[in-house]
Amino acid sequence: MNISIPRETRPYEFRVGLVPNRVKLLTQAGHSCFVEHGAGDGSGFSDADYQDAGAQVVYSAEEAIHRGDLVLKFQRPTETELAWLREGQILMGYLMLPSARESKVRTLLEKRITAVSYELIEDSKGNLPVMRPMSQIGGRMCAQI
Repeated sequence: MNISIPRETRPYEFRVGLVPNRVKLLTQAGHSCFVEHGAGDGSGFSDADYQDAGAQVVYSAEEAIHRGDLVLKFQRPTETELAWLREGQILMGYLMLPSARESKVRTLLEKRITAVSYELIEDSKGNLPVMRPMSQIGGRMCAQI
């Protein structure tokens, strides 16, 4: 599978869709990973870190998004990023679908995008396992802030 990790473009968003050690696991398993230049900078990961993990660095967001069968973002895509998605891709991230604009949801449907919204993943007991660590981090930082 071709896996894309574009750089996040929203203001004050420095997280990245996948860290280098996880890229290494995927490339060792035979997958191809395409990381946009600078995607990991805000999280302390260089392009060289991704290359050492087996990823190919690409130099535009459009190329990064278009190359993947699976696109891993942290934040929800912008209108421009949605336009770059091609029919049948898989998109994963904190997509905030319940509060998304109808036009964005319509674009995902029209392009037949399989969208996995991390904040909506539930286990068999109804817990939100992906949200739990984010909530814990927020709770710990609140006192410091």
